[in-house]
Amino acid sequence: MRPEPALRATVLPRRAVARAWLALVLIVCGAAVAGDQEGPLRVFLPDELHWVPNKSVPAGMTMTMLYGDPRQPGPFIFRAKIPAGYRLPPHRHPDERIVTVLSGTYYSGVGEKFDRAALRAYPPGSFYVTPADTPHFAWVESGEVIIQESGFGPKSGIDYVDPADDPRPR
Repeated sequence: MRPEPALRATVLPRRAVARAWLALVLIVCGAAVAGDQEGPLRVFLPDELHWVPNKSVPAGMTMTMLYGDPRQPGPFIFRAKIPAGYRLPPHRHPDERIVTVLSGTYYSGVGEKFDRAALRAYPPGSFYVTPADTPHFAWVESGEVIIQESGFGPKSGIDYVDPADDPRPR
């Protein structure tokens, strides 16, 4: 007897499963490689993180780099702290991005225009992957949100769908 369609397991492509496992390893190992020295480990404790303005996005978001460098070959991991009411315009990344919501509810949508109806709520503990070159946007309704994001350099960065949304000097 075949299970009902709603009860069938979702089968993910092997590549997606491999990327998810790699992301988990990077997240777990990231704290053991990039912070203060504790014997052979490098550790980051939440109250010791150094948050700085993220100058490649509209003002208000701060970030802390945990591991690697997006400009160098290899994996990188950072955290972003996003205030209530924050709106991130449609943009793309040349590399695949792996996002975990650590606190608050983060709203993200796919498309070349900011569309509140297309936003999906991601509560704490949510995890998703944005494929390379996928136009997407984000919003924080209320409260502060902290996400952890990773990718692979050196082919990394952010390109806005509408160049007028880019806050960086030209």
